[in-house]
Amino acid sequence: MTPRSFIASTLLALGAAWGFSAVAAPRIESVAPCFITPPATPKVDLRADCGYVVVPENRAAPTGRQVKLGYLRLRARQPGSEPPLFMLSGGPGGSLITPALFSLFQPHLLGPVLDRRDVVVLDQRGTQHTVPHLQCPEFHGLAWAAYQQGLPAPARAAVERRKLDACVAGWRAQGIDLAQYNSVALAADVNDARAALGYERLFYYGASYGSQLGQHLMRDFPGILAGVVLDGTSALSRKSWVEDRAIDLEFSLRQLDRLCRDDPKCAAAYDVPALLQRGLALFDAGPIEAAFVDPKAPDQRYPLTVTALDFANLVYEKVGYKIGVFSLPFFLDYLAQGGRESMGQGLAQWRGEKLLAARQPAEGALATAMYMAVVCSDDPVRSPDEVIREGAGPLPLLFADAVARELIGMCEAVAVPSLPDTTDRNVASALPTLVLSGRLDAQTPTFRSEEVVRTLPKAQLAVFPDGTHVQVGAINACAMGLIVQFLNAPAQPVDTACLRAHTLPGFILPNSTLSR
Repeated sequence: MTPRSFIASTLLALGAAWGFSAVAAPRIESVAPCFITPPATPKVDLRADCGYVVVPENRAAPTGRQVKLGYLRLRARQPGSEPPLFMLSGGPGGSLITPALFSLFQPHLLGPVLDRRDVVVLDQRGTQHTVPHLQCPEFHGLAWAAYQQGLPAPARAAVERRKLDACVAGWRAQGIDLAQYNSVALAADVNDARAALGYERLFYYGASYGSQLGQHLMRDFPGILAGVVLDGTSALSRKSWVEDRAIDLEFSLRQLDRLCRDDPKCAAAYDVPALLQRGLALFDAGPIEAAFVDPKAPDQRYPLTVTALDFANLVYEKVGYKIGVFSLPFFLDYLAQGGRESMGQGLAQWRGEKLLAARQPAEGALATAMYMAVVCSDDPVRSPDEVIREGAGPLPLLFADAVARELIGMCEAVAVPSLPDTTDRNVASALPTLVLSGRLDAQTPTFRSEEVVRTLPKAQLAVFPDGTHVQVGAINACAMGLIVQFLNAPAQPVDTACLRAHTLPGFILPNSTLSR
């Protein structure tokens, strides 16, 4: 008998007790016009349809409230019986159903996938193209409002908490059960979407959090999977969403230092650990008063107080993408060179541009309430003590403690129950799996991917020496070529020859030239 998840077994037992034999079948609702449409003059043949998969919000109460999951399907050019590729985003709370999606299906990228199989891009419950969309619009504009009101950090935190509480209360007043927005329910949604769209089996691709969701799917619904692609992943045994924050950032900074020392020109120009230490030391005398300008109105200056946490946040942002990694020593040198004045000016302009952007929150921003429900059901963050401190330096700890404080408030606000401890175990599966990792990834370092593949005997790990977090999102043609290979022959080793072309770019030097 095919192994069933604990949730499926529970539903069967409830069905027997309540007099119905199975959960109501999911159904499809068409959507016109589609959420997004291919470009008017596409370079490739893209035939899209979209709609909602309608499922119970609570599978233990199948006749109750329903959830509509938005999907966009790209049809195969030669329809057949090949399992489709389901693609899910990260966050949690993000969406892949954006106009940029179509650019992934150029002939040199994922385009060949459509030769033989459909591609279904599914939004997770609570995200942008679903009903309900668990967004907190007021929360996203809070940074600018707090700045305009001149609120100090404690007052800002209090307002933030009130906004979160109000957002959660608003959804609950509408009858939304936030306890049903968790990784187990999301995995069951994928299975329901498969059934509703008429597929027996599927290949699964998940990015970032979507790769963790893929592991839940591997555990609960292995029989529907022909293979799995995990792009920027961590093991399920990571219980708290903050426990690894400091040591992962520490690992990334040590990796940056190593790369710089291995580059003669970078090593001659910069001492990365010393620059980080010097930058933090500039705040020993307290916050720095500075100002930023609006690029659209350069004669307008806005006063701003910057802190050591701003410095830590800038460092974390820079190590999150390739250009940022190889420009970070240059920026550290610039920020530290002129003492508190240059540090203040640089951080104020960086943070100020984010404040200006917050005046009009971006369309489709992360679904805050959904993010909170998923993260806090996967073991709520209750204390900064959950941060693993051993082996982490002052800057990574400063950053991790701030993340912990933010998530503590979120988890208190959303107050959802934790998933069972069984969901915190690493998945052991013989399913064919392709794991993609960037050697420069600060969010899910390669050693996290290595932990995942230890219990997956048929997994293949491809590590990109110049890659950061999530390869498909970075438009990595080599990674997408590996995905195409894997889908065509999941039991065969992929040819990773294209990895040899992924050489490290040069660092930006003080004279603005490159070290290579």
